[in-house]
Amino acid sequence: MHLPSITLALFASTSLAAALEPRWEFPDSVPALMRRQEPGTPLYACHENCGLLITLGRQPGYCTNAEWRQRYRNCMACANTYNIWQYYRSGVTAAARPCGLNPTPQ
Repeated sequence: MHLPSITLALFASTSLAAALEPRWEFPDSVPALMRRQEPGTPLYACHENCGLLITLGRQPGYCTNAEWRQRYRNCMACANTYNIWQYYRSGVTAAARPCGLNPTPQ
């Protein structure tokens, strides 16, 4: 019977889909066309860094979270380069201020 193989394949495809699902969401202000960025591109990575630092900022103790701090640095390094700061400014600022940071992209 092929039931174990089918079950395993279904589980694997579900796990893969979950792994590919972003842990962050684009702000509502990001135009629909811009949301279609291809994963793996520098622009997508910048959206991911800025968006994920907002998402991670909802967790207790995020100011000392190594991933949050790295995402913050990455977002500050790329947000002006890809002209996306306008979409993330308020969320990033709200997350950064309690950590004693004044977000200013480079």
